[in-house]
Amino acid sequence: MFMDRLFNETQRLAAIFSALEALRLADEHGTPRGWASPFGLLQIIRCCARILELSSCVAKAGYRECDQETLEAITSETRQVLYSVQAQIAA
Repeated sequence: MFMDRLFNETQRLAAIFSALEALRLADEHGTPRGWASPFGLLQIIRCCARILELSSCVAKAGYRECDQETLEAITSETRQVLYSVQAQIAA
């Protein structure tokens, strides 16, 4: 159950970085909102928070739904995304 939700959230995060998703989220003037826009950064942070929350739930369940290495890889990648967002905001 948690892994399905975790998978869905990681797919949502990946979609934010796609050009098609940026076009779908265009503003009322048709201008695409890129992932580096305030709206895009907020979406990325929200997805990362949800991924880390779900990862914590899987860990608390005793890794029954996935192995520990997979979960650590997911959380490591999520942290890297957050670090990238932080660098983007600081720039």
